[in-house]
This record gives sequence, C-alpha cells and structure tokens, in this order.
Amino acid sequence: MPEEKKENINKEAKKKISFKEFCKKNAILAYTAIGIALFFLSVMLVAQMKTISNTEEVLQGKREAQLSDDLVNLQRNYNELKQKYEENEKVVEEYQNSSSTNNSLIASMKNQIDTLALSAGTTDVKGEGIVITLNDGDSSPKNSTRTDTIVHDSDVLTVVNELKAAGAEAICVNDQRIIATSAIRCVGPVIQVNYQKVAAPFEIKAIGNAQYLESAVNIKNGVVDMLKEFGVSVNVSREKEVKIPKYEGNFTFKKAVTDNK
Repeated sequence: MPEEKKENINKEAKKKISFKEFCKKNAILAYTAIGIALFFLSVMLVAQMKTISNTEEVLQGKREAQLSDDLVNLQRNYNELKQKYEENEKVVEEYQNSSSTNNSLIASMKNQIDTLALSAGTTDVKGEGIVITLNDGDSSPKNSTRTDTIVHDSDVLTVVNELKAAGAEAICVNDQRIIATSAIRCVGPVIQVNYQKVAAPFEIKAIGNAQYLESAVNIKNGVVDMLKEFGVSVNVSREKEVKIPKYEGNFTFKKAVTDNK
C-alpha cells in the first residue's frame, strides 16, 4: 500500500476518534446542564407548592374563624327570638285565661255602644210606629185664628214635641233625623231641619208603641185637632215597620267638655 494512502487512513481514523471523544465530552456537559435545570425547576415547584399550601391554610383558617363568628351571631339571635317568643306566649296565655271575662266585658261594652248610638241617632233604625203627613190646606176654616193654611215650622215642632212626650224612640222629618241638637226653624219661605231645607208635604216618622203614639196625637183637642182647625191637611197612619235613617251631620263640641269630677 502506498504511504500516502496509509497516512490518509490514519488521519481519518484520528478524526473519528476525536469526534467520538468530543461527543462524549459534550454529552456530559449537556446532561450536567439539564440536571442543573431540572434541579432548580424542582426547587421552584416545591417552593410554589409550599406557598400554595400555606395560602390555603390561611384561607381555611379565615373561613373557619368567620364561620365561627357567624355561628355565634346566629346563636345569639336565636336566643333573643326565643325569649321574645316565650314572652309573647305568656301574653297570649294570659288573654286566653281571661277570655271569658273579656268576652263578657266586650259584649257589655257593645251593648252600651249600641244603646248610645240609638240615643244619639248615629245608626239607621226600624220598628213599629206611625207616620204623620202635614201638607198645606186649601182654605182656612171660618173659625180659624190663622189667616193662612201653610205648614209652619212651629207646626212641625209641635208634632215632634208631642211624639217625644208620647215616648217615641226615634223621629225624623223628611228623612232628617231628630237628635238632641236638632233645630226646626223657618228661614224665609222655607223650613230648615238640621240646617237642611225641607218642603211640604212634611212626612214625620216616629218609632215606638204604634198604638200609644197614634192615640197621643189623635187625642181630642190634641195636636191633630189643632192643626186641622188651622186648615192644615193632616194624615196619621199606623205602620208595622217604619225605617228612620241615621243623623248625617257632624258632632262638634267647642265649649262643652266632659266633667269627670
């Protein structure tokens, strides 16, 4: 073999040996670098996991403390509500124990209120009674002391007073309820009852003992005879049921006060 070929072969063999050695050396460095990187990465992961664990422990601690406070507040509210419930339960029990007494008292008070309402005229009423109708007459009788046959306020007032004296329990004039403060008066050409204008025919209703009321007004030389002598048209009828409406005005007392002495 020529010398030149041998040298070339030896050079190529040396190159191959140098390349393998280089690869071995570089592989060690690469593995070393990767190992170092993995080590630092592992350290960072461990540190991060510890941080997360500590954070979760802190948050868990906060949640437990908050839940504990909420539980204490709920327990306090429950105790307060329970106390109020027990107090109210005692009040209800007291009312229940005295229910019979209260019912009797309430019934008595209701009867008193109903009686006062009837007396004051603040409620609608009905019952047996009479109806008296007064209307202007056509002509005055020859023996009349009055020159006209028109119904005057004094005529209406006379009939109302006669009914009161006969025991009428409720009276109205043209559906105007007569009460303690009612006024019947002439204002110009009209008559006012409870400050409301009323005109003929005047229908006067009264509730009470119908037979007694009728006898009281029809008695000889009584109110009916007197009005007829004046020429006023008078009609009296007994009714099984008379309806009288309640007083619609206002009760206002500016000077009168209750004397509790």
